[in-house]
Amino acid sequence: KQSIDLSKQDKMYRDAMETACESGNPDLAESLVRFFVDNDMKECFAACLYTCYDLIRPDVGLELAWRKGMLDFAMPFLIQVLREYTGRIDALDKKTQKKEEAEEKEKSASNDFVPDYM
Repeated sequence: KQSIDLSKQDKMYRDAMETACESGNPDLAESLVRFFVDNDMKECFAACLYTCYDLIRPDVGLELAWRKGMLDFAMPFLIQVLREYTGRIDALDKKTQKKEEAEEKEKSASNDFVPDYM
């Protein structure tokens, strides 16, 4: 946190973004994004969304952009998030479908043989 604060004071925003990313701490990354939004630094906001992509929750990025009229700067981030989520959902659908098909085959196979107990 101190390193990020020093980088912000020295206007070394790239260093601040890289430090936040390397920290792996979502709270630090989100506070840095908020700093850029509060100071109307649109390009830095977009760069921070890109640099700290894995740390910034999509709802936070979207809300900040919407409240401050920076949706155009957040759009690449949001498109990438949507693409990633769509890929995950597609993979889960395929996995679930295969599992359901296997269970259906298992059910029908077990129903083929009905022993006569009488």
